[in-house]
Amino acid sequence: MGPQSDVELMKAIYRAEREADQIVREAEEAARALLAEAGAEARNTLEAKKLEFARGEREKREVESAETEKEAQALLERTRLQVEAWVRRAEPGIDSIADALLDRILPS
Repeated sequence: MGPQSDVELMKAIYRAEREADQIVREAEEAARALLAEAGAEARNTLEAKKLEFARGEREKREVESAETEKEAQALLERTRLQVEAWVRRAEPGIDSIADALLDRILPS
């Protein structure tokens, strides 16, 4: 091998190193792009999960609220019925007390 072939060999090595450097830069750039894309996808997925969780919690609260409303309505109805029953039982006594008071106030 002569000096010319050594120069050619060095040129070939230099070109190969430059090509390798270019390949590495392109690979790094592609990796950064993939990482950015994966990060964006992860953020989107996280946001979707948050929204899904919030929707589930809201629906759960709505169900609980409806159940509480039903219980309150049932309690009101039971109380109304108890008051009506008490009034029916107490009415004769109230009438006699009212008659006695009227007799005292308005003598016959």
